[in-house]
Amino acid sequence: MRTEVPITEQVLGKGSSAWTRLRERTAAWLSNMASLFEATGPNVRVDARTLMALAVIVGVGAFLRFWGLDNVGLHGDEKTMALPAMHLLRYGTPEMPSGFTYPRAITQLYLMAWSMRLFGVSEWALRFPSAVCGVLLIPLAWVAGRRFLGMRWSLALAAVVALLPAFIQDAQTARMYVFLVTGVAGFMALLFAWERTGKVGFLVAAVIEMAVTLEFHTLAVFADWLCFLPGLLAGDSRRLRQGAIAFVVIAAEFGALNHWIGQHYPHAADALAVAVSNAPRAPGAGRLDPTWAVVIFLPAVALSWYAVRSRGWLPVVLLTTSLLAQVSRLDHLAILLIIAALVIARRDGRLSPSRLGGYFGVCVLIAGLQIEYGLAHHVGKLTQICGLLLGWPSVRPWIAISQLSWAAVVIAAAGVAVGLRRLALRRRIPPHLLLFALGVWLPMLQIGLFAWDVPPRYTGAQIVPLLMVALATLRWGAQRLSELLARRSAPAHGRAMALTAAALVCLLVIDPTQLEAAVAPSYRDYPDHKGAAEFVESQRLKPADIIVAEDALMQKFYLGHIDYWLQARNMAAPFLSESGGRWVDMYTGAPLIGTGAQLERLVKGRDRGAIYVIGSGEEMQDGRKMMRGLGIAQVLRSSAFHLVYVGRDRVTDVWKVDAPRHQVATASVVHGR
Repeated sequence: MRTEVPITEQVLGKGSSAWTRLRERTAAWLSNMASLFEATGPNVRVDARTLMALAVIVGVGAFLRFWGLDNVGLHGDEKTMALPAMHLLRYGTPEMPSGFTYPRAITQLYLMAWSMRLFGVSEWALRFPSAVCGVLLIPLAWVAGRRFLGMRWSLALAAVVALLPAFIQDAQTARMYVFLVTGVAGFMALLFAWERTGKVGFLVAAVIEMAVTLEFHTLAVFADWLCFLPGLLAGDSRRLRQGAIAFVVIAAEFGALNHWIGQHYPHAADALAVAVSNAPRAPGAGRLDPTWAVVIFLPAVALSWYAVRSRGWLPVVLLTTSLLAQVSRLDHLAILLIIAALVIARRDGRLSPSRLGGYFGVCVLIAGLQIEYGLAHHVGKLTQICGLLLGWPSVRPWIAISQLSWAAVVIAAAGVAVGLRRLALRRRIPPHLLLFALGVWLPMLQIGLFAWDVPPRYTGAQIVPLLMVALATLRWGAQRLSELLARRSAPAHGRAMALTAAALVCLLVIDPTQLEAAVAPSYRDYPDHKGAAEFVESQRLKPADIIVAEDALMQKFYLGHIDYWLQARNMAAPFLSESGGRWVDMYTGAPLIGTGAQLERLVKGRDRGAIYVIGSGEEMQDGRKMMRGLGIAQVLRSSAFHLVYVGRDRVTDVWKVDAPRHQVATASVVHGR
């Protein structure tokens, strides 16, 4: 009897049957994945009232961004953009004063140079492109937000973006972070358009747009995971493959660009840098003995089996691995493993509280013994020891992003908790939780693997997805609350209560208490580099006079020339390069005075004029003790240095050392107005 051969094997051979089975299993897995989420589609209906409301929100956002645009002088890292933009304006190339081409955010440098050509050289002109980009962020966030928020709640997202103090501050700063956030919002809008229409052109446009955003800041690469979202939500293997290709292309773009940027930076003086000291590498923590993990392996397996027996092997493996991670000082990873184990185990039935209590009792005992050991061996304070035990991946990026909107983090976390509970009970979960996983949680996990402590701006690529998740959680909760109240009272009354509660929570997300300081910045919050430079310029310097600046870049921009950079050499090391046998600032080329002894030698020189030391109001958390280490602070307090200027910020000082062999009465202190 003749056996019928499938057409795939006739064309491709017998091996194709395995490929077919793989495709079938992948399709089944995707279908199961999609079945976990509630079926919701993007709402694209737009009416005139919605557009009118959006126009009002954009107008308010624009007003807030331009209102105080030039209230204060340059601050922070604005100098690293201002100097190459100025060189581009004058000479046609974006170079630093030291001579190397600045390779970051070149498109923004051209925009800043064009702005200065149009409006003249000023802080307002330097920040104008950022302000325009900050306004553009508002409608882009609204377009992207419609996928998970619908029409009305996407307007709420636009309002939050327009009023969030962190976004206003970014828009009033001549740096690339506002372009980073706006680029990610545009990337999401194009991805969701691809999801809605199925047209690959939108995906190609998203990949191209991401290439431009990466040029502004390579941190945008962390949004790459969102390429998988449409395929996973729809259970569509074709879209998943297309998203995977886009993911790889974007990763390649990042790799090439990151390599190119690295090639243009001078070599840093790492040999002078102090050793990294953070919680996982805390002095006195001691090295882990790997035999501990071996010793507890079998007891860990037994305890895990006891806690979740008859729930399958996967929860047992996860709980066992969690205990091994805990004794290895990786508590963050251990917590994630426990959550995964409990969700999977609960899907197969109720768990015994007493058995789980025994498991968690052992976890608490291990943590207590580790803390006691750390305190006994003087590893650090309790908070430092807890940081040590959390280990990698670091959780501090979550602290950083919470500084942008702590309420958004809390609301999103509450939504995740509810979603995990629903998942454990075999109920469908809201689709915005996948947005959280791909757009927020995975990137934050990556950041925590690469760095222990990061500033809030480094989490900029995650803030728009986080806000979308927070508002989607509110929307989902408001709908459930409305349904609950509708069963107990009038439907309109229940809906009004839900919307009122949501509006109040949105105010918490914005944090209006910080709004005034963001809209109208002042020298109460920002350093007065500009005032210090204007004072030094007013002194009619002689050719032999010397300018020493703590912020070499800033004073190079304002004064056009400085002679030395003053900073403890161990703190300056990442920004130094060797030139002519001495260490110089890689950006300005100014020689470093990195110790108090070097500063004293400069003062004792006989062939000099007066010395003006321009302090910095940056990094004042510890009074600049770290920056003025190695004896610099003591020399600045010596009798040779006369305080002659105090900035409008009350912390940016200028000291003067009189010219030798010339009796000069101690100058009176001049206060900035």
